[in-house]
Amino acid sequence: MSADSHKSLADRWVSLRGMAWKALLARAEAFAYLVTGLPVALRWGARGKPAPDVPPARYLHRHYAWDYWRLPLGPVKALLAALVWPVALVVAVVLFTRRNGRAIAARTGVSVATQIRGQLEMAARFGIAPFWYYMYELHLPERRVRAALYLTAHETIGPAYRLLQPPPGTDDMDDKIWFAGHCHAHAVRAVPVLMHFSHGERQPLAGGVSVLPEADLFVKPRSGSGGHRMERWDAIGGSRYRDAGGQILTRDELMARLARRSLRDDYLVQPRLANHPALDDIANGALATVRLLTCRDEQGRPEPVKAAFRMAIGNQVVDNFHQGGLATAVDFATGEIGIASDLGIRPAVGWRDTHPVSGARFAGRILPHWPEVVALAVRAHEAFPGRIIVGWDVAMLADGAMIIEGNGRPDLDIHQRAERGPAGESRIAELLRFHVSRA
Repeated sequence: MSADSHKSLADRWVSLRGMAWKALLARAEAFAYLVTGLPVALRWGARGKPAPDVPPARYLHRHYAWDYWRLPLGPVKALLAALVWPVALVVAVVLFTRRNGRAIAARTGVSVATQIRGQLEMAARFGIAPFWYYMYELHLPERRVRAALYLTAHETIGPAYRLLQPPPGTDDMDDKIWFAGHCHAHAVRAVPVLMHFSHGERQPLAGGVSVLPEADLFVKPRSGSGGHRMERWDAIGGSRYRDAGGQILTRDELMARLARRSLRDDYLVQPRLANHPALDDIANGALATVRLLTCRDEQGRPEPVKAAFRMAIGNQVVDNFHQGGLATAVDFATGEIGIASDLGIRPAVGWRDTHPVSGARFAGRILPHWPEVVALAVRAHEAFPGRIIVGWDVAMLADGAMIIEGNGRPDLDIHQRAERGPAGESRIAELLRFHVSRA
């Protein structure tokens, strides 16, 4: 067998492993949601499909439970979830109490024992795992009494959003190549794709380039989310690029690296964008973005319903909330931001009005181009007529707003954390109830 044949077999094996790993992660996430949501299914499952006039949060809880038992092999999956649930809960309580217990006790006066009891209660009554217990600050009495109003990912990303997806073949928002092309065709200002690598090779791309430009670049998986496996490469002259960790590669070396990585997953190259100068002192070198949630109203028109501004603190690549970044709520009327925090599952950051790296104060600032940011998100949603709800990532550049991505299954963690309150009594819950009840 030739060396090329050996290489081909090795490349194919890497590709197969990559596909298998992605499929395994997707199944693991789905099963984790089944385990976490089991108490909700047990509490509400016997009541059947809820009526449309049930209060929004309760409607979504009950709809989740009704859907839970209608899943293929629902009772069997519930039995497996029931076997895993107590073990997973104990492990999670131990893990998150070790991270947060003493610090929260010192900060709030709520003892570690009370926090443990609270985590067990929230998980058993509302399907709120220890992860969310600390994120939503349910150790505080004023939050705990509103626990039933929080909307968790297993309820939204699961059955609610599943009903609200566009017909197959009409919309492929998760595919960043399709998304960029669709935005361009509908005159929606969005970041373009320069190169596409797949199966170990650079692939033809309409409107793309054949050689990496002498410019700062951003690399990301074609269908990734959450800020994972993303890289920035800054042009330093002489056809060379440096990443955030200081590694330097030539143009050919960087293209070869991307080709190798694409054996596991498709990768894209985009231009790396620069923040509006007014954001430089609170961005930590990464692109700071707004997560702006739009949902169609009762007449089918896109309505902006929630917004959170994100800042990087732990890295200089992404501002993503789930990668350690800060988030703060945004006042829709003015574009003003307030105090910010991270996910809340590690106590060191807390709530603050200044950036922990630069020390610059951000609370009370007005985001640049704010009216344009909102208008762009609404216009972008209009270009996707099959979408009910979208979480837009919008950047504010020196010359205006630009769409980075659209997320067709946006979780509400960032908004419930940044707003320090549940989404179950807000406009988004009303609209989700409206659309789910008619789906």
